[in-house]
Amino acid sequence: MEWFLLGVHARGGSPATVRAYRADLTAYVAWLATRGTSPQSATRADVRAYAASLGARGLAATSRARMLSSLRSFHGRLHAAGRAASDVAAELPGPRRPRRLPDPPRPTDMARLLDRPRTETPASLRDQAVLELLYGCGLRVSEACNLDVDDVTRRDVRVQGKGGRLRVIPIGQPASAAVAAWRERGRPFLAVPTSAEALLLGARGGRIEPTAIRRALRRRLGEAGLPHRGPHALRHAYATHLLEGGGDLRAIQELLGHASLASTEIYTRVSVSHLRQAHQIAHPRS
Repeated sequence: MEWFLLGVHARGGSPATVRAYRADLTAYVAWLATRGTSPQSATRADVRAYAASLGARGLAATSRARMLSSLRSFHGRLHAAGRAASDVAAELPGPRRPRRLPDPPRPTDMARLLDRPRTETPASLRDQAVLELLYGCGLRVSEACNLDVDDVTRRDVRVQGKGGRLRVIPIGQPASAAVAAWRERGRPFLAVPTSAEALLLGARGGRIEPTAIRRALRRRLGEAGLPHRGPHALRHAYATHLLEGGGDLRAIQELLGHASLASTEIYTRVSVSHLRQAHQIAHPRS
């Protein structure tokens, strides 16, 4: 299994992706051992029985889909590398996953969150910079955590996204100003010799962690009297508000770093829902 995980990392898989594969495959290998077999000698009947066992455990469709995707990738690589006689998971179907629409904050909610007056402390300046980057540039939390000082200029942000794909995103004035304030009046107070080139720092001077960003957002939402949301909601808001403002879908795909347009098209459904609601409220013959 370790050779497979090394391959995932070499192909640009993030640490989180490698951890997910490890957890999925460790459980799978342990289950096979109870049947007296191994991945190299598993049969189609074995993998189908494992898929059925996941359903019997009551796991969510999204979790089962991810775990079965791990199996398909693993067995495909086993066969390609000559470690197994056939790819026994090639035709393994996955559960149908419900496609839930994002429910992004409204522009007025984002203004309440980001425009509130606050005291200027290093932590406050950093949190403002983080939230402005998440909403103003549509970053994933992991992408924000991995930013280096030189990745952000007054005009754009250079991001290493999923699969090692590099993209350059325009940065608006509020986000640019927030990052500049953090660099000048916040970061020097938290930086330590081991901070290296990390842009966003935690309380001890190391690169900020996703949990710190989630806590900061939860705190800011509470202060603004807004319902709790995860950081990814700000990325959803970025995409939805761009589309509602007339943004081109292909351009939004590039800005988000989606490998497939199908991942971006979900925002068209959100936008259409928004327009339909507005029509029902405002039009006399709706």
